[in-house]
Amino acid sequence: MKCIKYSILLLLIVFAFSGCSNRMANTKIDLGESEVFTYQDLEAAANIIFNEIKTWNSVSTVYSISYCGDRESSGQLDYCKSLSEKQYTQCVVFESSFKSAGSSRSEGFNPNSMYDGWCWYLARTDGGEWELLTWGYA
Repeated sequence: MKCIKYSILLLLIVFAFSGCSNRMANTKIDLGESEVFTYQDLEAAANIIFNEIKTWNSVSTVYSISYCGDRESSGQLDYCKSLSEKQYTQCVVFESSFKSAGSSRSEGFNPNSMYDGWCWYLARTDGGEWELLTWGYA
């Protein structure tokens, strides 16, 4: 039953984002399983990533966004704390795969290139709102 509920919510997310732009219409979202975070926690973090990517003109297609898991995320909490003066208590790490546009070097991407393993680090304090701290190759 829980698996069915998550599958339905995942489909709703995909349909919601498919209207955002063609470059994100077929993005595979994998929120995985977590013993630390709720589905809503991970969904909120993924939404922040989507909103950031939507501002990038030099990305032509986003193939996937995936939660890297509880172990990876908890292991990066000290790193996230080092990026800010805030006392973060939780961190999530996502990985994405996308292709850059063929004609643009804006935003630092090579034209018409695949970017696999692009990481996203988000953190929060005491169950508050996620903050996108940094992204790129780890």
